[in-house]
Amino acid sequence: MDGFRRRDLLGATGAAAGFALAGCLDRVPVLGAGSAPSVGPVPASATAFATVDAAALLDPGPLRDLLDDAAPATDVDGLAELVADRTGIDLREARQAIGFATPAGGVAGTVVDADWSSTEFVAAIESQARAPIETTVEGRPGYDFEGIGLTVSTLEDGRHVAGVGGGVRAIVATAAGSNEGVRAAVRRAYGRVPSGPIRFAIDATAASRGTIDTITRDLPRFSRDVIDSVRFVAGSLSTVDGRPRVVLHVTGDDGTGARQLKEYAEAIPVLLGQRIDDEAAERALGDAEITRDGTRVTITLEGSETIRPLVRAVFERALFAVFSATGLSIEDLLA
Repeated sequence: MDGFRRRDLLGATGAAAGFALAGCLDRVPVLGAGSAPSVGPVPASATAFATVDAAALLDPGPLRDLLDDAAPATDVDGLAELVADRTGIDLREARQAIGFATPAGGVAGTVVDADWSSTEFVAAIESQARAPIETTVEGRPGYDFEGIGLTVSTLEDGRHVAGVGGGVRAIVATAAGSNEGVRAAVRRAYGRVPSGPIRFAIDATAASRGTIDTITRDLPRFSRDVIDSVRFVAGSLSTVDGRPRVVLHVTGDDGTGARQLKEYAEAIPVLLGQRIDDEAAERALGDAEITRDGTRVTITLEGSETIRPLVRAVFERALFAVFSATGLSIEDLLA
């Protein structure tokens, strides 16, 4: 896979955590004991991971309305039908997904629980790429799509796995118990944010210096120093009292770091606007409520009008990444 498409697929896998990464919140301590929820076969090497309850997102309600508004030139049903016409699989048949990324190593992988058969899944990718080569991944049958650098396989329970740079191997080995899963501290950070159809966590202690330097390259020195004091970021998209809500938790190493982080967080709308390049999303982020409790800073956005521009920007970016990685484009679908 060329560098452009590898970056696209890495971006697609981490799309749910994308606006946090885009906003340069790339690094939160182990906050006491507490339970660490299970998150599925996410390997210990993951820098970021996200879980998506696709079935819940597709249920009628405020979150489905946000997705319908975000779909380019159509709604979710229309987009799914266009993809089905081109690939033979209906995206609405996906129930849940788990994705992880380790940008420094060019590694990413996704597990999808869907009604598609493995034959249908492989055929859908083949319809937009070269014929695959049969392979074996940790004892499981798989396929390599050399033209796009993608590997696909299945877990023993029938879930589909796709990834680049060894991502599939890491997931299959983790599911089988021969590879360590993501550590408890990261899972605890993930478990502290409100439950919702989309949740993510970022372990900045696992991020390489190169990754951090790339993300903070255009930021002032003050911002880079504050980011160095952060260890985890977690967030979710959920509903409260029938209103959509986005919550981010960012925690500094100590009280002083958290105070600095809060000051930095209050500048996030401008910084995120530069990364997302969307004025409406930047204005929406300006409505964020930012609070600090000890070492933890919480950033909250509520309401459809506030969240819609941000969801649209992230959704469009995710679609571009997914379709670019498979050789399909939004323009092709809408033509």
